Amino acid sequence: MKKFDKAKKNIATALTIWIVVCVAVITAALIPQLQEYYKNILLGFAAVSAIWAAATTAYAKKIFHQASVTESQLDFLSVKGSTDRVNSDDLANARSDADDNNEEIKQEKARQEKQQKAKREAEENKHLDQVANQIAADLEQTADLNEYFDKLLSNFAKVFDIVQGVAYALNPKIGKYEIKSTYAYYTPDTDRTFEIGEGINGQVAKDKKTLELDNIPENYIQVVVSGLGQGSPRHLIFIPLVYGKQTVALVELATFEKKNFNMALLSEKINKRVAQYISDNITPAA
Repeated sequence: MKKFDKAKKNIATALTIWIVVCVAVITAALIPQLQEYYKNILLGFAAVSAIWAAATTAYAKKIFHQASVTESQLDFLSVKGSTDRVNSDDLANARSDADDNNEEIKQEKARQEKQQKAKREAEENKHLDQVANQIAADLEQTADLNEYFDKLLSNFAKVFDIVQGVAYALNPKIGKYEIKSTYAYYTPDTDRTFEIGEGINGQVAKDKKTLELDNIPENYIQVVVSGLGQGSPRHLIFIPLVYGKQTVALVELATFEKKNFNMALLSEKINKRVAQYISDNITPAA
């Protein structure tokens, strides 16, 4: 900017000299009485002044050009800076919009997953209601407790494809669980009993929770599947039948294949259908 100001001063000086030279030349031309010597001095002064003025003008032009270029660069940088700021703002806004969209996508995905989960649970609940109804089918028409357990095991066999089953009921007189019915049960020890907390059966009765055992050892249970041979189940299910705070009965099932049921939920549904009847019919004489 200092060069720019100096150039403007030089141009002003050059113009002043040009005016002075013009006046001197005109004066020399118009005054015949002026001696030749002074005319030559004025003309020489005019020539030098003209050269100096021309050089000053050229220098000033260069400075003006540089100033113009600099100003254009400054304008460009200013515009570029504004553009960069705009681009930066656009980028920030775009990122914000993308974050909002991602959050909306996540929320929508979570909502859909929640709906699908609720749908699956509703379908499973409906299916288990049907299974529980199959297990409890026609039991209300049975008056005899032993016959009741026979039908109960028969219904379990239809649903679970069991190869062996045992139903125990609490004998309040002795405080133990006794065998009330069997399904394909070939062990001669039909007088077997257990107390709360005794063995696996007793522990299930105590905990009041369904227990599943997978991949039980070979020959743990021998089942005669036909007159031609024997088989060994690999899956055991222990289902406590609970009424109030008391396990009134327990069902033990052996299967070759595991059913893909939510056994805890299914047990609750079965209990609602059968436990009260068993509790009402077990007596000290049972």
